[in-house]
Amino acid sequence: MDTESEQQAASTDVLSSAAHAARLVMLKTMDEKIRYACEALGQPSTSDVIAFLMTYGVVTNPKRERAYVATQVDKWRTERGLGDTGDLPRLSAELLTELDNRRAAEESAAAEKQAAETTPAPPKTTTATKRRSTPEGSRGFYLVALMSLLVSVDTSWRFFGIKLGITSIYERAAMFAVVEVALIACGFAMRAGIRSASGKPGPARLILWALCFASGYMAFDLAGPVSGLARVTLGPVLGVVMLHLALGIELRHRRTRVTTWSRVSRELKERFLSRLGLGDDERDALARTRDRAARRAAHLARASWMTPFRKVRLARALRSANAAHDDRMRARLMAELAAVQHADELRRLDLASPWSDSLANTLKYLRS
Repeated sequence: MDTESEQQAASTDVLSSAAHAARLVMLKTMDEKIRYACEALGQPSTSDVIAFLMTYGVVTNPKRERAYVATQVDKWRTERGLGDTGDLPRLSAELLTELDNRRAAEESAAAEKQAAETTPAPPKTTTATKRRSTPEGSRGFYLVALMSLLVSVDTSWRFFGIKLGITSIYERAAMFAVVEVALIACGFAMRAGIRSASGKPGPARLILWALCFASGYMAFDLAGPVSGLARVTLGPVLGVVMLHLALGIELRHRRTRVTTWSRVSRELKERFLSRLGLGDDERDALARTRDRAARRAAHLARASWMTPFRKVRLARALRSANAAHDDRMRARLMAELAAVQHADELRRLDLASPWSDSLANTLKYLRS
């Protein structure tokens, strides 16, 4: 029975192959042959169609004709609403088994990874704080800071002897360098603060500047304003600045929060610039100069004849405002002049009271 069934299947395949061959011979164009192969296969891919056509001798060079066949196959599938599967392999039983095994392996790996993430990690040992790199040229800055102390030492020695009247050499030697020793101590404290975890100089910075002002007082009292300025500039001030550069304080000690003093200083600066007419109103220097000249010309035009050099000043203001050639400045001048000329009419204007509308709105709100 098996032999007979196999013979029948073989004969059926032979007849089918003969029918396909006869049909392909009858077709004239390559497009028709490709479409026939697609209809014969049912769910064709480019590889299946090429293999079918190679079986019957239609395609002889698959590499050269593959692009054309793929285009026609995609067109045939699009006409019938079939998705483009490309050259995906057929889902056989072996392939499905392999895919199931691969998915199971991936799921087990994901479960192990999740379990490893949920397990608490051992606490990490804290390493020592990495030392901050010193700025370039720090040794030179330290050297200049030490040399500037010599000027401060000379000032202190003379101040203790001349102004404070300490004539004993030993007594003066034990007392005169108190400021310089304090400066050195503050320098070491700032260096330690910079190299700590916070990276800030700490209160030693404020004490350092206070000692600098004290040394400046001694210099001015000893040598006067001119020589004292040289002593304080080349002495403690230079030493403090060099120490800041050596430690890199200005680069590392940056505050992220806005302090009260910074807000006050910013507000004072803005008010001072606004008083000078230099507020940040997106005007350049020429526009500000012409606006001020137009305002000055309007006031001079309304000034009395007793104003000294009124005509000369008015002509100069008009030239500075460029009112003769600039339409905008001419309009600004006219508006300023009209405002000055009719300033007395402000007190005679009949305006509606703003309180009546506010009262009506309040009563309406209470009623609702």
